[in-house]
Amino acid sequence: MAVSPEVRQYYAEKIFAAMGPGRVPESFRPLATPPTGFATVEGCRGGGKNLTEFALIGSEGTVLEASAACGLCNPAMYVAADILIRWIRGRSLAEILALDPRDVSALAPFFEALGGRRWPDDAREKFQYALAGVQNAVRNHAGEPALPVPEFDEPSSRDWADPTDE
Repeated sequence: MAVSPEVRQYYAEKIFAAMGPGRVPESFRPLATPPTGFATVEGCRGGGKNLTEFALIGSEGTVLEASAACGLCNPAMYVAADILIRWIRGRSLAEILALDPRDVSALAPFFEALGGRRWPDDAREKFQYALAGVQNAVRNHAGEPALPVPEFDEPSSRDWADPTDE
């Protein structure tokens, strides 16, 4: 599937523009101290090529700091990881765990951060994988076992309608 214009624009402005010699985008910088929660997620169906790591520091039921690292990620996964890392900072662990990654309407805050009027399907799939990974990092922080990451539908040319659009 081709990279959607929304993903391409976000990646160019917020990730690629922040890369360079000695420069790493904020969401991908290593944490200053060891993480209290960690998880990995394979963000491409069955290929093992797109491995994303999520690390966080939590205290008193809240995410204080978080970071992601992508290995062979495509632009949509980088975008999803960046948006999720930005979103979880300062949020309660309960709020993060309350979202169902299989429910597309639960992804609304991530599509809002992506921008644009469409909900492109390439972003939808990567938001689902990133949310599942972040939730397993929260579970790791809490001393709970990770849940198996569901198999989400492969991206298609379909765009999702924004259910908040009247």
